[in-house]
This record gives sequence, structure tokens and C-alpha cells, in this order.
Amino acid sequence: MTDRRKLVEEYSAAWARFDQSLRELQAAVDRGEDRDSESLLLRVELSRLRYSAARNRLAADMLHSDLPNAVDGKEGHIREAAHLLWELAGRPQGTAESDWLRAENLVQRAEITAS
Repeated sequence: MTDRRKLVEEYSAAWARFDQSLRELQAAVDRGEDRDSESLLLRVELSRLRYSAARNRLAADMLHSDLPNAVDGKEGHIREAAHLLWELAGRPQGTAESDWLRAENLVQRAEITAS
């Protein structure tokens, strides 16, 4: 198996895991279950990091150059996670700061776990 083929397989597998984690989160939201929302969001973020890394390795190989490790902005991921936490909690008033801090912690934990 060529190195490129292995990179494509890793990319495809990482995408499948990311897609599955998003589907599981969406299913929990659709059912109105928020008790496991933080663990589901952690899984989504972790699988997103692994997908991004696999995508970057494949792109770098295809371009024969190194790409930066983080194509996506960390702040954007924190914002998205905070918004999801807020939505899963039923959109309560006055929780923006705590939602942000929880999301920041979640994204940081995912980055550490992915390393």
C-alpha cells in the first residue's frame, strides 16, 4: 500500500468517526437529552481534531509541502461548542460566560487528548 493510499484511508476513517460523533450529538439533541451533552461535545471536538490532522497530512502530501497544524481557528470551535452547550441547556438567559468557559475547557481537553 502506498503512503498516499494510507493517508487517504486515515482521512476517510477520521471523517467517518467525526460524522458519527456529530450524528450521535444531533440524535441526543433531537431526543431532548442534555445530561451527556458535554461528553458528546468532547467526542465531537476530539474527532474534529483528529479529522483535521488527517486532512492536513493528506493535503501536505498532495501539495508536497507542510501545512499549519491548525487550519481552523480555536476560538471558532470554542464559540460553536459554547453555542451548542447553551442550546442543549434550553437557551437559558445569562449563561454566556459559563458556557464559554465550559466550551473552552472542553476544546482544551480535546486538544490534550488528541496529542
